[in-house]
Amino acid sequence: MGIFTGDFVFVGSIGRPDLLETAAGVVGSAEIGARQLYHSMRKFRDLPDHMQVWPAHGAGSACGKGLGAIPSSTVGYEKLFNPALQFDNEQKFVDYILADQPETPFYFAEMKRVNKVGPELVRNLAPVKSPAAELLPKIVEKGLTIDVSPAAEFAAAHVPGTINVPLNMLVQWAGFFVDYQQPLHLVAEPSALPEILKRLRSIGIDNVCGSFDASAVQASGLRTESYRSETPQQLRPQIESGAVTLLDVRAATEYQAGHIARAQHRFLGKLLREMKDIHRSQPVVAQCQAGGRSAIATSLLQRAGYRVTNMQGGYQAWVKAGLPVEVPTPTCGAGCAT
Repeated sequence: MGIFTGDFVFVGSIGRPDLLETAAGVVGSAEIGARQLYHSMRKFRDLPDHMQVWPAHGAGSACGKGLGAIPSSTVGYEKLFNPALQFDNEQKFVDYILADQPETPFYFAEMKRVNKVGPELVRNLAPVKSPAAELLPKIVEKGLTIDVSPAAEFAAAHVPGTINVPLNMLVQWAGFFVDYQQPLHLVAEPSALPEILKRLRSIGIDNVCGSFDASAVQASGLRTESYRSETPQQLRPQIESGAVTLLDVRAATEYQAGHIARAQHRFLGKLLREMKDIHRSQPVVAQCQAGGRSAIATSLLQRAGYRVTNMQGGYQAWVKAGLPVEVPTPTCGAGCAT
Protein backbone atom coordinates (compact mmCIF):
# COMPACT_ATOMS: atom_id res chain seq x y z
CA MET A 1 0.00 0.00 0.00
CA GLY A 2 2.72 2.47 0.90
CA ILE A 3 6.17 3.07 2.32
CA PHE A 4 7.35 5.10 5.31
CA THR A 5 10.49 6.65 3.84
CA GLY A 6 11.78 8.41 6.96
CA ASP A 7 14.90 10.44 6.10
CA PHE A 8 15.38 8.64 2.78
CA VAL A 9 12.94 9.89 0.12
CA PHE A 10 11.05 13.14 0.63
CA VAL A 11 8.42 14.82 -1.52
CA GLY A 12 10.50 16.33 -4.30
CA SER A 13 13.85 15.55 -2.69
CA ILE A 14 16.00 12.92 -1.04
CA GLY A 15 17.90 12.67 2.25
CA ARG A 16 21.34 14.19 2.68
CA PRO A 17 24.31 11.90 3.39
CA ASP A 18 26.71 14.57 4.62
CA LEU A 19 25.43 15.12 8.18
CA LEU A 20 27.68 12.55 9.85
CA GLU A 21 30.63 14.47 8.41
CA THR A 22 29.40 18.06 8.78
CA ALA A 23 27.75 17.63 12.19
CA ALA A 24 29.83 14.93 13.87
CA GLY A 25 33.15 15.35 12.06
CA VAL A 26 33.41 11.83 10.59
CA VAL A 27 35.71 12.73 7.69
CA GLY A 28 34.97 11.02 4.37
CA SER A 29 31.57 9.71 5.38
CA ALA A 30 29.66 12.11 3.12
CA GLU A 31 30.85 10.60 -0.16
CA ILE A 32 30.52 7.04 1.14
CA GLY A 33 26.97 7.80 2.20
CA ALA A 34 26.19 9.46 -1.13
CA ARG A 35 27.25 6.36 -3.03
CA GLN A 36 25.19 4.11 -0.76
CA LEU A 37 22.26 6.48 -1.24
CA TYR A 38 22.55 6.17 -5.02
CA HIS A 39 22.06 2.40 -4.90
CA SER A 40 19.18 2.74 -2.41
CA MET A 41 17.57 5.28 -4.73
CA ARG A 42 17.71 2.84 -7.64
CA LYS A 43 15.98 0.19 -5.51
CA PHE A 44 13.29 2.73 -4.64
CA ARG A 45 12.66 3.30 -8.35
CA ASP A 46 11.86 -0.42 -8.72
CA LEU A 47 8.85 -0.11 -6.42
CA PRO A 48 5.32 -0.04 -7.94
CA ASP A 49 4.09 3.41 -8.98
CA HIS A 50 0.85 3.15 -6.96
CA MET A 51 2.61 2.94 -3.58
CA GLN A 52 2.07 5.94 -1.32
CA VAL A 53 5.13 7.69 0.13
CA TRP A 54 5.04 8.99 3.71
CA PRO A 55 8.29 10.85 4.54
CA ALA A 56 9.44 12.00 7.98
CA HIS A 57 10.16 15.61 6.98
CA GLY A 58 8.62 18.36 4.87
CA ALA A 59 9.31 21.88 3.65
CA GLY A 60 11.70 23.85 5.85
CA SER A 61 13.61 20.83 7.13
CA ALA A 62 17.41 20.91 6.97
CA CYS A 63 17.46 17.15 6.32
CA GLY A 64 17.43 17.70 2.57
CA LYS A 65 17.25 20.38 -0.10
CA GLY A 66 14.09 21.61 -1.77
CA LEU A 67 11.61 19.52 0.22
CA GLY A 68 8.03 19.81 -0.97
CA ALA A 69 5.29 21.28 1.21
CA ILE A 70 2.69 18.54 0.77
CA PRO A 71 2.83 15.78 3.42
CA SER A 72 2.79 12.71 1.16
CA SER A 73 3.28 11.52 -2.39
CA THR A 74 3.45 8.36 -4.48
CA VAL A 75 6.36 6.39 -5.85
CA GLY A 76 5.20 7.08 -9.40
CA TYR A 77 5.00 10.83 -8.85
CA GLU A 78 8.48 10.93 -7.31
CA LYS A 79 9.90 8.92 -10.20
CA LEU A 80 8.60 11.57 -12.57
CA PHE A 81 9.30 14.80 -10.69
CA ASN A 82 11.87 14.23 -7.92
CA PRO A 83 15.19 15.62 -9.26
CA ALA A 84 17.26 13.20 -7.17
CA LEU A 85 15.56 10.20 -8.80
CA GLN A 86 16.52 11.16 -12.36
CA PHE A 87 20.15 10.00 -12.24
CA ASP A 88 21.52 6.86 -13.87
CA ASN A 89 25.16 7.84 -13.39
CA GLU A 90 26.54 7.33 -9.89
CA GLN A 91 29.16 10.10 -9.97
CA LYS A 92 26.70 12.66 -11.29
CA PHE A 93 24.29 11.70 -8.50
CA VAL A 94 27.05 12.05 -5.89
CA ASP A 95 28.00 15.48 -7.23
CA TYR A 96 24.35 16.57 -7.18
CA ILE A 97 23.51 15.31 -3.71
CA LEU A 98 26.59 16.78 -2.02
CA ALA A 99 26.21 20.22 -3.62
CA ASP A 100 24.15 23.12 -2.24
CA GLN A 101 22.84 21.34 0.86
CA PRO A 102 21.40 23.58 3.61
CA GLU A 103 23.83 24.67 6.32
CA THR A 104 24.03 22.06 9.06
CA PRO A 105 22.35 23.28 12.26
CA PHE A 106 24.75 23.14 15.21
CA TYR A 107 22.25 21.16 17.25
CA PHE A 108 22.64 18.20 14.86
CA ALA A 109 25.88 17.38 16.67
CA GLU A 110 23.94 17.36 19.94
CA MET A 111 21.34 15.11 18.35
CA LYS A 112 24.06 12.61 17.41
CA ARG A 113 25.03 12.46 21.08
CA VAL A 114 21.44 12.17 22.28
CA ASN A 115 20.68 9.43 19.76
CA LYS A 116 23.65 7.49 21.08
CA VAL A 117 23.22 7.85 24.85
CA GLY A 118 19.50 8.61 25.05
CA PRO A 119 17.66 11.81 26.04
CA GLU A 120 17.18 13.05 29.56
CA LEU A 121 13.72 12.15 30.87
CA VAL A 122 11.42 15.14 31.18
CA ARG A 123 10.54 14.19 34.75
CA ASN A 124 14.22 14.48 35.68
CA LEU A 125 14.57 18.02 34.36
CA ALA A 126 14.61 20.91 36.80
CA PRO A 127 11.34 22.88 36.88
CA VAL A 128 11.30 26.11 34.90
CA LYS A 129 11.19 28.94 37.45
CA SER A 130 9.38 32.22 36.87
CA PRO A 131 11.58 34.93 38.39
CA ALA A 132 10.33 38.44 39.09
CA ALA A 133 10.51 40.74 36.07
CA GLU A 134 12.88 43.10 37.91
CA LEU A 135 15.57 40.39 37.82
CA LEU A 136 15.57 40.29 34.02
CA PRO A 137 18.35 42.88 33.40
CA LYS A 138 20.70 41.06 35.79
CA ILE A 139 19.99 37.66 34.24
CA VAL A 140 20.44 39.00 30.71
CA GLU A 141 24.01 40.02 31.60
CA LYS A 142 24.91 36.44 32.57
CA GLY A 143 23.56 34.40 29.66
CA LEU A 144 21.23 34.07 26.71
CA THR A 145 17.64 35.26 27.05
CA ILE A 146 15.28 34.68 24.13
CA ASP A 147 12.17 36.79 23.64
CA VAL A 148 9.68 34.84 21.50
CA SER A 149 7.54 37.87 20.63
CA PRO A 150 6.68 38.61 16.97
CA ALA A 151 9.49 40.52 15.25
CA ALA A 152 7.52 43.76 14.82
CA GLU A 153 6.62 43.82 18.50
CA PHE A 154 10.21 43.17 19.56
CA ALA A 155 11.53 45.84 17.18
CA ALA A 156 9.22 48.43 18.73
CA ALA A 157 10.26 47.74 22.32
CA HIS A 158 12.35 45.09 24.09
CA VAL A 159 14.62 44.57 27.06
CA PRO A 160 18.25 45.45 26.23
CA GLY A 161 20.41 42.37 25.85
CA THR A 162 17.62 39.96 24.90
CA ILE A 163 17.51 38.37 21.46
CA ASN A 164 14.41 37.74 19.39
CA VAL A 165 13.50 34.38 17.92
CA PRO A 166 9.74 34.44 17.23
CA LEU A 167 7.81 31.37 18.30
CA ASN A 168 7.10 30.25 14.72
CA MET A 169 10.86 30.23 13.99
CA LEU A 170 12.09 28.95 17.34
CA VAL A 171 12.92 25.32 16.54
CA GLN A 172 14.51 26.21 13.21
CA TRP A 173 16.95 28.75 14.70
CA ALA A 174 17.33 28.35 18.47
CA GLY A 175 19.67 25.40 18.03
CA PHE A 176 22.16 27.67 16.26
CA PHE A 177 22.39 30.14 19.13
CA VAL A 178 21.90 28.24 22.39
CA ASP A 179 24.89 27.02 24.37
CA TYR A 180 23.75 23.57 25.51
CA GLN A 181 25.96 23.83 28.58
CA GLN A 182 24.62 27.19 29.80
CA PRO A 183 21.26 28.08 31.38
CA LEU A 184 18.68 29.66 29.08
CA HIS A 185 15.90 32.10 29.97
CA LEU A 186 12.79 33.01 28.00
CA VAL A 187 10.46 35.99 27.73
CA ALA A 188 7.06 34.53 26.85
CA GLU A 189 3.43 34.37 27.82
CA PRO A 190 2.94 31.69 30.53
CA SER A 191 0.19 30.01 28.49
CA ALA A 192 2.66 29.40 25.65
CA LEU A 193 5.41 28.00 27.86
CA PRO A 194 4.46 24.28 27.68
CA GLU A 195 4.49 24.36 23.88
CA ILE A 196 7.77 26.32 23.83
CA LEU A 197 9.46 23.83 26.14
CA LYS A 198 8.16 20.96 24.02
CA ARG A 199 9.63 22.51 20.88
CA LEU A 200 13.00 23.29 22.46
CA ARG A 201 13.30 19.84 24.01
CA SER A 202 12.63 18.31 20.59
CA ILE A 203 16.09 19.55 19.60
CA GLY A 204 17.73 18.70 22.90
CA ILE A 205 17.52 22.11 24.56
CA ASP A 206 16.75 20.97 28.10
CA ASN A 207 18.53 23.79 29.90
CA VAL A 208 15.67 26.32 30.13
CA CYS A 209 15.81 27.34 33.79
CA GLY A 210 13.60 30.42 33.88
CA SER A 211 10.80 32.22 32.08
CA PHE A 212 9.64 35.82 32.40
CA ASP A 213 5.97 36.62 31.91
CA ALA A 214 5.91 38.81 28.77
CA SER A 215 2.98 40.84 30.06
CA ALA A 216 4.72 41.48 33.38
CA VAL A 217 7.86 42.55 31.55
CA GLN A 218 5.79 44.94 29.44
CA ALA A 219 4.15 46.42 32.54
CA SER A 220 7.50 46.77 34.33
CA GLY A 221 8.78 49.34 31.83
CA LEU A 222 11.92 47.30 31.13
CA ARG A 223 11.36 47.30 27.36
CA THR A 224 13.45 50.42 26.80
CA GLU A 225 15.24 49.51 23.58
CA SER A 226 14.11 49.36 19.96
CA TYR A 227 15.63 49.10 16.50
CA ARG A 228 14.90 50.70 13.15
CA SER A 229 13.46 49.01 10.09
CA GLU A 230 13.70 50.78 6.74
CA THR A 231 12.69 50.01 3.17
CA PRO A 232 15.16 49.15 0.40
CA GLN A 233 14.49 52.55 -1.18
CA GLN A 234 15.41 54.33 2.05
CA LEU A 235 18.56 52.26 2.53
CA ARG A 236 19.80 52.24 -1.07
CA PRO A 237 21.85 55.50 -0.94
CA GLN A 238 23.71 54.40 2.19
CA ILE A 239 24.35 50.89 0.82
CA GLU A 240 25.57 52.01 -2.60
CA SER A 241 27.81 54.72 -1.12
CA GLY A 242 29.36 52.27 1.32
CA ALA A 243 28.22 54.30 4.32
CA VAL A 244 26.84 51.15 5.96
CA THR A 245 27.90 47.51 6.11
CA LEU A 246 25.24 45.34 4.45
CA LEU A 247 25.02 41.82 5.87
CA ASP A 248 23.11 39.24 3.82
CA VAL A 249 22.15 36.56 6.37
CA ARG A 250 20.52 34.12 3.94
CA ALA A 251 21.84 30.66 3.12
CA ALA A 252 24.86 30.45 0.84
CA THR A 253 22.79 29.04 -2.04
CA GLU A 254 20.40 32.00 -1.84
CA TYR A 255 23.26 34.49 -1.80
CA GLN A 256 24.98 32.80 -4.73
CA ALA A 257 21.77 32.88 -6.79
CA GLY A 258 21.68 36.68 -6.56
CA HIS A 259 22.52 39.40 -4.06
CA ILE A 260 22.79 43.13 -3.54
CA ALA A 261 26.10 44.68 -4.54
CA ARG A 262 28.46 45.29 -1.56
CA ALA A 263 26.59 42.73 0.56
CA GLN A 264 28.73 40.56 2.84
CA HIS A 265 27.42 37.03 3.23
CA ARG A 266 26.98 36.16 6.92
CA PHE A 267 24.70 33.16 7.36
CA LEU A 268 22.31 33.79 10.25
CA GLY A 269 23.08 30.50 11.97
CA LYS A 270 26.76 31.36 12.26
CA LEU A 271 26.31 35.04 13.02
CA LEU A 272 26.65 34.77 16.79
CA ARG A 273 29.92 32.84 16.43
CA GLU A 274 31.34 35.11 13.73
CA MET A 275 30.34 38.45 15.27
CA LYS A 276 33.95 39.32 16.08
CA ASP A 277 34.77 39.43 12.35
CA ILE A 278 32.25 42.21 11.61
CA HIS A 279 33.74 45.71 11.80
CA ARG A 280 32.14 48.20 14.16
CA SER A 281 33.42 51.29 12.36
CA GLN A 282 30.10 52.03 10.66
CA PRO A 283 26.40 51.19 10.99
CA VAL A 284 25.14 47.78 9.88
CA VAL A 285 22.09 46.82 7.80
CA ALA A 286 20.78 43.25 8.14
CA GLN A 287 19.01 41.73 5.13
CA CYS A 288 17.55 38.33 4.28
CA GLN A 289 14.99 37.14 1.71
CA ALA A 290 11.83 38.65 3.19
CA GLY A 291 12.78 40.26 6.51
CA GLY A 292 12.16 37.49 9.05
CA ARG A 293 15.67 36.11 9.45
CA SER A 294 17.23 39.55 9.32
CA ALA A 295 15.01 40.59 12.24
CA ILE A 296 16.62 37.82 14.31
CA ALA A 297 20.05 38.93 13.06
CA THR A 298 19.29 42.52 14.01
CA SER A 299 18.53 41.47 17.59
CA LEU A 300 21.81 39.52 17.76
CA LEU A 301 23.82 42.44 16.40
CA GLN A 302 22.16 44.98 18.66
CA ARG A 303 22.86 42.77 21.68
CA ALA A 304 26.54 42.83 20.69
CA GLY A 305 26.55 46.63 20.55
CA TYR A 306 26.26 47.28 16.81
CA ARG A 307 24.29 50.19 15.36
CA VAL A 308 21.94 48.15 13.20
CA THR A 309 18.88 48.55 10.96
CA ASN A 310 16.69 45.79 9.57
CA MET A 311 15.80 45.93 5.87
CA GLN A 312 12.03 45.65 5.49
CA GLY A 313 11.06 42.95 3.01
CA GLY A 314 14.69 41.99 2.39
CA TYR A 315 16.08 40.94 -0.98
CA GLN A 316 12.57 40.18 -2.22
CA ALA A 317 11.45 43.78 -1.67
CA TRP A 318 14.71 45.10 -3.15
CA VAL A 319 14.12 43.13 -6.37
CA LYS A 320 10.43 44.04 -6.47
CA ALA A 321 11.41 47.72 -6.30
CA GLY A 322 13.52 47.23 -9.42
CA LEU A 323 16.80 47.97 -7.67
CA PRO A 324 20.05 46.51 -9.11
CA VAL A 325 21.38 43.11 -8.05
CA GLU A 326 24.37 40.95 -8.86
CA VAL A 327 23.40 37.62 -10.43
CA PRO A 328 26.03 35.05 -11.48
CA THR A 329 26.27 34.30 -15.18
CA PRO A 330 25.16 30.70 -15.81
CA THR A 331 27.69 28.37 -17.37
CA CYS A 332 26.50 27.15 -20.77
CA GLY A 333 27.18 23.43 -21.14
CA ALA A 334 26.63 20.97 -23.99
CA GLY A 335 23.24 21.43 -25.62
CA CYS A 336 22.67 24.78 -23.92
CA ALA A 337 20.57 27.20 -25.94
CA THR A 338 22.40 30.33 -27.07
